[in-house]
Parts: sequence; C-alpha cells; structure tokens
Amino acid sequence: MTSIWAFIVAIGVLVTIHEFGHYLAARSCGVRVLKFSIGFGQPIFKYQAHAQATEWVLSWIPLGGYVKMLDSRETDVEHVPGTDWSQAFDRQSIAAKMWIVFAGPLANLLLAFVCYWGLIAQGEVGLKPFIGPVEQGSLAAAAKLRQGDLIVSLDGKPVATWQEAQWQLLESWLVHKPVAVVTKTPQGEVHQQVLPLNQLAGEPDGEVMQKAGLAVLMPVVPAVIGEVMPNSVAEQSGLQAGDRILTVNQKPIADWQQFVKLVRASPAQPLKVEYQRGESQFQVKLLPEAIQQAGQKIGRLGAAVNMDAVDLTPYQVVRHYSASQAALRALDKMQETITFTLKMLGKMVTGQASLKAISGPVSIADAAGESADMGLKPYIGFIALMSISIAVMNLLPIPVLDGGHLLYHMAELIRGEPLPDKVLAIGQRLGLGMLGALMLIAFFNDINRYLIG
Repeated sequence: MTSIWAFIVAIGVLVTIHEFGHYLAARSCGVRVLKFSIGFGQPIFKYQAHAQATEWVLSWIPLGGYVKMLDSRETDVEHVPGTDWSQAFDRQSIAAKMWIVFAGPLANLLLAFVCYWGLIAQGEVGLKPFIGPVEQGSLAAAAKLRQGDLIVSLDGKPVATWQEAQWQLLESWLVHKPVAVVTKTPQGEVHQQVLPLNQLAGEPDGEVMQKAGLAVLMPVVPAVIGEVMPNSVAEQSGLQAGDRILTVNQKPIADWQQFVKLVRASPAQPLKVEYQRGESQFQVKLLPEAIQQAGQKIGRLGAAVNMDAVDLTPYQVVRHYSASQAALRALDKMQETITFTLKMLGKMVTGQASLKAISGPVSIADAAGESADMGLKPYIGFIALMSISIAVMNLLPIPVLDGGHLLYHMAELIRGEPLPDKVLAIGQRLGLGMLGALMLIAFFNDINRYLIG
C-alpha cells in the first residue's frame, strides 16, 4: 500500500510541476491556456472562473497531464466569434514557442534543484569509505583490497563517503574500465591497486559494490530487533521489538548483518528462526517475502535494527554547507545524474547496454515505496531523481515529446516556415510508435522482474 500511495504522490507532483512550467511560460508570452489537466479518464474535479478563463481539471488516472492552449490549427475559427487569435500558440514567434515547450522540462530540473538544495543545506551524512569484509574470489580480493583500509581516491578523484565511492565505481562499470584505487591502512600506509571492473559481468546497477566483492565497514550490531513493520512477515510471525535472534536453520547468528544476509538470500524460502525474548526462548518458521531490488530477487521480513543504540560516530562523516555551497553541490549532483542518464541511454541505443534497464510503473512504484519507508529525506531524494529523469526523457528528440517539438521549431527556424502538415503527421505516428514500444519494453521488464523472476 505504501508503494501505491508513494507512487501516486510522486507522479502527481512531478506531472503537476512539469505542466505548470508549460502553463507559466505560455501565460508569460500572452498565450491563452484553455485547459490545465492532471491525470486522465473521468474528471473528479473541475473549476473555471469564467468562460474565458482556464479550466482546471483533475482526473482519476494519475499517470500524466497536459496543458491545452488556444491554437488556430485545432479550432474552427468560424465557430469561435470574438476570439483574440493573437493569443494562439501557433501565432507566436519561434522563440516564444520554443520557450513554452522547454519550460516543462526546465520546471522539473528546478524541482530537482530545490529538492537537492534543501537536503544538502541540512548537512550531508555519509559513511566513511572504510572497506569491510572482502568476498573471497571476488574482483576486490583479486585487487588485494583489504578490510579496514580507507578508500582515499578512485581514478585520481578524492572520495569522502562510501556513497561517493559507489557512484564513481558505477560510472566506471558503465564504460567497462578498470579503476585505480588508492587506499590508506589504519597505520597510515598508502597503497594503490587496480580494481578490474572491466571484468565485472552483468548490467551496471546500484549493486556494483556487492558484485565487486566489497562491503562498507560497520560496527558489530547485535541481532536484536528494534522495529517491526506493520503487516510484514515479521509481525505476522509474532516477532517483536527487543527479540534477539539466536539461530537461523540451526546456524548461530553472531550479529545483525549476518541475519540480514541470510534473510536476503532466502526469498520465499522457509527459515526456522530461534529467538530470545526476556528469559525465554522461542522458535518460529518464517517465509521471507520475495521482492525485487536492483534487478535481483531478495528476501524481506519487515524487521529493522535499532541503530540509535549503535555508536556510528567513528564510521560517519558529516559535511555542512552554506546556502551558496549547498546550491553548487546540488548543481554538481544534478550534472552527475544527467550525465550518467545520457550515457546509459546512449549505450542502450548502441546496444552496449541491455533494454532491461528500462523500468515500468511497477518498478517505479516499488522504488517509491522503498524510499518512502526509509523516511522523508530519501523520498524527497527519489522525487528529485525522478524529476531529472522526466526532464531528460522529455527533451529527447522524439516526436510527441517536448524534445520532438523543439526539433520541429528548430526546423521551422531554418526553413523560415513551419513543417508541412504531412511531415508533422508522419512524425506524430513515428513518435507514438516509439513511445508505445518503450512502454511495452517497460511493462515486459516489470512482468519479468515481478512475475517470472
């Protein structure tokens, strides 16, 4: 249920901001806006101040929206007496039309900037890039990376947090190149190794650290449940906050990390769990819920550890910024995300990356729910990321998208006159066909992830 509401709110916000960008730009150019509609299907709300004002509409299906402007190409002039056609979209200058079209994606970029700025201005908290247990036989082991060492830089770029290290490794994996890793031992010795990410199989995703055999160094956390999520497998099995996990399938559990690893590796597989509550010991059989994360099926119980009882100070780095510094940091974050998105799109077009990376509404809703479960800040970060994705996708030169319309207006600028209606009609059909194909791929990917596995 959380995923559904988180998805609806996120899409509603993103679509409204996008369309409001078009609306404000149109009004700034003196264009009359006939209708501002959010959603599709049966309207549940309508408002129009007077006959010449904009009609505001909210419909049931929150998967899109549109701004309808006065346009002489779409309206019968003879049947609209008294209309001021100087307010029509098609009667504006090419610059004005391009501004109106571009304003939608620009509004999404501004939303992402505000979200990132607000989050960063509060201070960024991250984990120091200390290397935890290195998986035997992994690329990290082959590179002789050692537990307890601190990652200083990757390919000459300094890293301050584990998250930054993960992002840089993901970018290197995308181009399939080895990475020069500079580390520092607890004794202060500096070493340089090469992590051969060019040998890492599979499609680039957020699990790059795990697939390379790396994990962040964390304090030993006792296997004691701190919180049980409502309607989760853990709640339905009778587990409570304060329960200490003793064994899983008769295997002793030393810490919370070991317990989580076993659960994640057992989606929809029965687990016999022995736990202690007070002075008594109990046994229960659990069936972890199978969920998709980063393209992989993992198990989830819906139980969390109480991190407030764990001293993370030696493992954390907190960075504070002034308002101007936070703004620059937000712009850097946006630039990194846009660059990565374009690289990924380019590789999919050239066949260097799989189309499996395209996510459908189910995957997006799942990601929305996961971020919402983690708290308000992660959810705002998710909205910022989605807002950038929508802006980039809409600026692609595909007919029916904003980028396609910008392409039409650029052609009009070069030719000195609009493109023929026949060309526009062909472009419309091609654009709809391309979007339809993308939607089919996205739905197929969702079905493959969640139904077939």
